[in-house]
Amino acid sequence: MKHLSILPIVCFLLIAFTACEDVVEVKLSEEEVSLFAVEAKITTEDEPFVFFYRGIKVDSDEPYPGISGATVTISDDNQPPKSIQLVEDSVFNGLYVVPENESFLGEPGREYKVTIESEGEILTASDQLSTVEPIDSIQVRASLRGDKRFLGVFTYGKEPAGIGNYYKWDIYINDTLLYDAENLAVASDEFVDGNYVNGLEIFTDFHDPDDISERKLKFRDSVYVKQTSISSFAYSYYYQMFQQSTTGGLFSVPPANIVSNFTSSDGKNVLGVFTAHDVSTSNIVAIDEDIEGQLK
Repeated sequence: MKHLSILPIVCFLLIAFTACEDVVEVKLSEEEVSLFAVEAKITTEDEPFVFFYRGIKVDSDEPYPGISGATVTISDDNQPPKSIQLVEDSVFNGLYVVPENESFLGEPGREYKVTIESEGEILTASDQLSTVEPIDSIQVRASLRGDKRFLGVFTYGKEPAGIGNYYKWDIYINDTLLYDAENLAVASDEFVDGNYVNGLEIFTDFHDPDDISERKLKFRDSVYVKQTSISSFAYSYYYQMFQQSTTGGLFSVPPANIVSNFTSSDGKNVLGVFTAHDVSTSNIVAIDEDIEGQLK
C-alpha cells in the first residue's frame, strides 16, 4: 500500500515500490521510452556505484538494458576536485563501480558530481552530502497502528537545531535490506527541529493476520536500521514518487515523469537520480518472546 502519513511530530513519507522496477505507470511516446536513465549513489559507508541504462515501456517484462562502454566519473567540490573514474562491472552491463583496490567514500559537507559520457552525449548530476545525526537506538514492538496485531520499528534520537535536515531510513532484517514491496521511509525536520524524536514508527509489518507467512518481522529475526541524510532535492524526488504512485485518483496529480537531477547535453530528459548520504547504523534488536508477546 502506498500512502502519505502526517504524524503529529514529523512529516513522514512512506513509499512502497519494488527495487529496480518502474512503479510509475506513465504513457510514454516511443521517443521517451528510450531515454537515458541512471541510478547512482555515494555514501560515507559504501563505495559509490552508477547504473546506466535505457528506459523501457512500463508494461515490459524485460530487464533494463544496461549501457556499456560509458566513461563514468565522480568528483567532489574540493579545490582542486578529488575524483575517480568508475569501471564497468564484469557481470552486470551498465553497472559502474570503483576499481579494485581503490576507494572513494563520501565526506559530509561535500557536494558530489557524476559525469557520464556515452554515445556522444554528456550527462551530469550533483547532490549535497549532509551530516546525519547519529541514531540513538531502535525498538521493535507492537505497532501504534492496527490494534497491536503488527510489529513496528521505532527510532530514537536527537534532531539537531536548524530547519532543513532530511532523513531516509533503510531497514535490515537478518542483514538483508527490506526489498519486498520495499518501504522507503523519508522525513523532513519541519515539525521536530531541535527536539528529541522519541519513538518514530518508520516501518509497520502490515500483513494478513490469518497468514503469518506474510510477516516480514518474525520470531528470532534480527533487525537494525541505517539512518541516512538526504538532500532537499532527494526528499522532493521521493515525494514526486509518492504523488505519481497514486495517479488515477480523483485528487491525484496528472501522470508525468519524475524530475531528475540529471541533465543531458542533447537537452533530452534523463530518468533517475543521483543521491549522496551520510550513514549512522543503529543497535541490533533480536525479536524474542517478550516482543512477540506484545502482539494480540
